[in-house]
Amino acid sequence: MKVRFASSKERSPDLEQGLKVLYEPSRRVAYRLRWYLILLLVASPLLWMAGRLGLAALQQRAPAQLALATTELRAPDSGRVEQVAVRPGQRVQAGQLLVQLDNPQWRLRLNQLRPPNPAGPDHLGRSALALQGDSIGLQGQMVDLFRSLHHQGGLSSAELLAAEVQLKVFQVGLLDLQRRLRQERFQVEGDPIATLREDRERTWLTARLGELGLRATTGGRVMEVLVSPGENVGPGSLLVRLERPDPPRLWIYLRPDQASWAQPNRIVEVQMPNGRWLQAQVLAMPDLARRLPPGLLAPLGSEGLTLQVPARFLEPLAARWQVDQLPLQVRFPHRWTWGWPWS
Repeated sequence: MKVRFASSKERSPDLEQGLKVLYEPSRRVAYRLRWYLILLLVASPLLWMAGRLGLAALQQRAPAQLALATTELRAPDSGRVEQVAVRPGQRVQAGQLLVQLDNPQWRLRLNQLRPPNPAGPDHLGRSALALQGDSIGLQGQMVDLFRSLHHQGGLSSAELLAAEVQLKVFQVGLLDLQRRLRQERFQVEGDPIATLREDRERTWLTARLGELGLRATTGGRVMEVLVSPGENVGPGSLLVRLERPDPPRLWIYLRPDQASWAQPNRIVEVQMPNGRWLQAQVLAMPDLARRLPPGLLAPLGSEGLTLQVPARFLEPLAARWQVDQLPLQVRFPHRWTWGWPWS
């Protein structure tokens, strides 16, 4: 079979089986438009891809992440979780109890310490001291009287000396009574230095046990509860994360060669998960380099560290989008494209 690349139809398009057929111009236009439409449909994927790449080059896109204002409550010391008074999603007020901890070792030591005054007040000892003091006072008055009589010549020196000796005996008896009462108190209460040391330790343990009840410093919403009753935690263990009512922060991640994009007060556009675009404003130049958080698509050509740029939303953010670490996309439109419909 011989293949012919030139046919009679090509040489004489107006001849059909020996008859001359006159085509109307309108039919020629229709066939031409049909071929144009076929070419457009075939080339539409390539045109769409080229348009997306060109638009992305004009808009300068970058990944971003939403960060809510949070407060982390951590264990001040090691202990055991006795009570969890809140649940995720609950609204709390300042001063409300969140988690109650307990330290069994501290409480055991507190019970082992001797109480401040186990025997109570010594009423008999106080009464004996009072009587001895009264006796000394009366004997002192008698000595004064004897002295005046001795000066007047109505009393001998021997009688005055006997009265003064009796006063000294009463004073020595008072000292002996105080010594005996102190010894008895030491036997019951212990050494004063050891008692003072135990009192200070008791005060310290009581204060530390009181600090194991963690309360909310500010009002907010409970985002996450990371412990349950009965668990043992160490110092610094994360117990509860609270969301503060402060406006959310937006973190934008740029390549080092894109640092010039992050001009303070520059307006950027943030694409929300539903496709809506919200405006945000760059707060400051980047001053921190860190690795891209998990879940974010790395910028094209970026490797290693990225620049973290702070920004804030210029319009209220819906409650459904106030999710910590929500991945977003940000674009930096050129100034001469701000008036375009797609900008």
